[in-house]
Amino acid sequence: MSAADRASWLGQIQRDRARRLELDIAETDLRRRRPQGDLQIDEDNQEEYREPPPEVKPLIDMFPGVSAALLTRIFERKLKATELIRLKEKSVTDLDQEDRVFKMTESGGAVGFKKTAPSLKDWGPNPQIWTGCFLTYLAAIGYLFGDKYPKAVPNMLMFMRQILDFAQTYHWSEAVLPLALNFHQYILDKGELSTDSYLVTAQFREKYLRHNLTLPAKSPPHSPAARPRQARRARSSNNETECTVCGLGDHGASSCRKKK
Repeated sequence: MSAADRASWLGQIQRDRARRLELDIAETDLRRRRPQGDLQIDEDNQEEYREPPPEVKPLIDMFPGVSAALLTRIFERKLKATELIRLKEKSVTDLDQEDRVFKMTESGGAVGFKKTAPSLKDWGPNPQIWTGCFLTYLAAIGYLFGDKYPKAVPNMLMFMRQILDFAQTYHWSEAVLPLALNFHQYILDKGELSTDSYLVTAQFREKYLRHNLTLPAKSPPHSPAARPRQARRARSSNNETECTVCGLGDHGASSCRKKK
């Protein structure tokens, strides 16, 4: 290696070191100035890489697309009702694209953080997403705590049935979904696995299921039995001949072959 090449190589190494040092300083400064909300997000990032407890490891293969960190939160009784949407099964690519946001540092680097909690719009216009996530939650609860709390899953199933019944009468996004999430969190705070009943109380129903949030009344379906009579009336109005023996409209009763 010539002296010029060696000098160029050493210069590149020094520039790379300076660049890495600059990025480290920028990231440290970003962490120092980060709001408290982002600090919580960083704790969640650390939780993703924590070794799951032995009780949780069998569930990882049972629920593909659901992270071990979420299953661990269920096991540790830390999962909030609004976090149920994170139980929606996704591919690894979808999780990486949808659940992370990247913030640029002043030096041009990027630091990845998890997104904040989803809004009600992320749950969709009907109970489909909530139901799927809640069933996954029930399956995990049953596996982890079914022996110790045998009433937990049946009680939660009755709660889910009640929520789906409400969705037949009231708007999902504006009434039933907020009720489901808030009442579920209320039970979580009390200790949902040992509660005797998961049914929504009158206080919560009155707060969320208001009259102005009811769905429009559905018109009754037409009876199939009325169609032949309507068709016969239509033929009669068009002065068509209808056989009273076989019901066909191309001949009269006197010439009906079925009569013979």
